[in-house]
Amino acid sequence: MRCTFKNFVLSLALLAFSAPAFAGWRDVTNLPAAVSDAVGAAVDGGLYVMSGAPGQGLRQFFEFYDTKNDGWRPLTPMPASLWRFSLTAGNGQLFVIGGRDQGTGDMSSDVWMYTPQSAIWIELPALPQARAGHASFFADSSVYVIGGVGEKNDRVLRYVSRLGRWETVGAAMPEPVANAAWTKKGDLLIVAGGVGANGRDSKSVQAFNIKTLKWSRLAALPQASSGGALGVVDGALHYAGGFSQSAQKVLSRHVRYNGKVWRDLDAMPQGRHQMAYAGSGSAFFIIGGALGGGFYSLFTGSNRAHVFTVDRPSNGE
Repeated sequence: MRCTFKNFVLSLALLAFSAPAFAGWRDVTNLPAAVSDAVGAAVDGGLYVMSGAPGQGLRQFFEFYDTKNDGWRPLTPMPASLWRFSLTAGNGQLFVIGGRDQGTGDMSSDVWMYTPQSAIWIELPALPQARAGHASFFADSSVYVIGGVGEKNDRVLRYVSRLGRWETVGAAMPEPVANAAWTKKGDLLIVAGGVGANGRDSKSVQAFNIKTLKWSRLAALPQASSGGALGVVDGALHYAGGFSQSAQKVLSRHVRYNGKVWRDLDAMPQGRHQMAYAGSGSAFFIIGGALGGGFYSLFTGSNRAHVFTVDRPSNGE
């Protein structure tokens, strides 16, 4: 069956894609600007991509990528000057959490909610402790915050909207990490890679169950890295990109988890880390990010955007 880009319109809310007739990476429309540090979330058939940058007066990026028409649209900027925040989406709203102040570098406990229909930003109750480089998820009408740097970063925080407050839930994170990749799969909030308390990259893949409030571990990544991308594609976890401290290299490696081990797939067209990403159905989007590591990551932003699509497996993996 022949298909076009319209056959794999992304919608994490519906978790539905049309099956493409080919597998592999392809380019989609580039970002309007190069961004070296970006986060993404999917709402209403498109991707919201945000980026901050360290330093006074540097431009923040906030635009909507229309996956159906393959185009970008600028949006109302966030009222706060932050970077290294997290972004998640649910119930048609976006949540920007924590980060660092662009001017001072201090960690923030700010929490902002954006409603696309009204283009209005609303400040929500602050985190109990400031965090940066953390993961955030929307599940069961609540926002969860995991890992990052900051006090009590081994504790899982949950914002209950009906109560309007944050609370600590469940067991402590086995291996607290910052700058990890994250995604949600069923009842599991999954965090892969990142930088551990020892300052080294991690191979760990940790999963927090929102029903039991307990942690488990999946098979470790084949290569320790931070700042990668993690998504669920045709029911399987995919991890791509990242930065390897040991190799001092930005990675283009792309692996898939079949429930037992990670296996290599086609590498990304361009190695990157700290990029925006989203994966569901049969498509995995990678947007922006840094081409260089360490200090050079701030000055080597990419404006490229790619999508990986898969043939639905017939071998039971």
